[in-house]
Amino acid sequence: MTGSAVGAHGATAERRPEADSRSDELPAQRASGVASAVASPVRPGEPDDASQAGGVLLMDTDQAALMSLSDELAAVGLGPVRVATNIDDIEEIARHQSRLAVVSLRFGSRAIAAIQTLRLGGWRRVLALAATAEPEPAIDAMAAGATGVVVARRANPTSGQLPAGVHDLSAREVEVIRMVADGRSNKWIGDQLDLSALTVKSHLARIGRKLGTGDRAHIVALALRAGVIT
Repeated sequence: MTGSAVGAHGATAERRPEADSRSDELPAQRASGVASAVASPVRPGEPDDASQAGGVLLMDTDQAALMSLSDELAAVGLGPVRVATNIDDIEEIARHQSRLAVVSLRFGSRAIAAIQTLRLGGWRRVLALAATAEPEPAIDAMAAGATGVVVARRANPTSGQLPAGVHDLSAREVEVIRMVADGRSNKWIGDQLDLSALTVKSHLARIGRKLGTGDRAHIVALALRAGVIT
């Protein structure tokens, strides 16, 4: 008899439909900005390779930020959490899928490449994490396949000793600082970023205004203390 079952005493009772599987959905009962941005349920019948893996992959240049976000995600049931401060081996990282990847845009152009690699590798949910609301990196991340972008300023115990502008640096400015830290000249940096040396100089002037110093060594020191570069 379809749709009903006969009990031991002959009474007929409606059979309840089996509960839909929600194993792929992310917890929303205590949703943070991260959870709410990516908790899109998979439609019945859609393949979902990432549902076979659990947990979250966090990728950021700042170890303190990684630990803080890792604790928050674990608290809302999104653990276990894997962390990475180096994405140069993204091909290997991509082979071990998690339910969600969060890639910091502080990696600059490497973050965009990492997002694209993860998406092409079958990851269903890849979230870009931005330190500022600057639109260009977010647009680039979405074009690379990011399923969402979250703006989140990181907590830093030494932030009271740092200029406020250190957390308003753009992804391109961070990339310039990283190359300055490696001892590169403006011309070399321009060649790598397809910019003129004059444009690089303009970036450094803008960085200097944000950090309150035009000294290259001091700029690097402030960026290191803030965890902007490692």
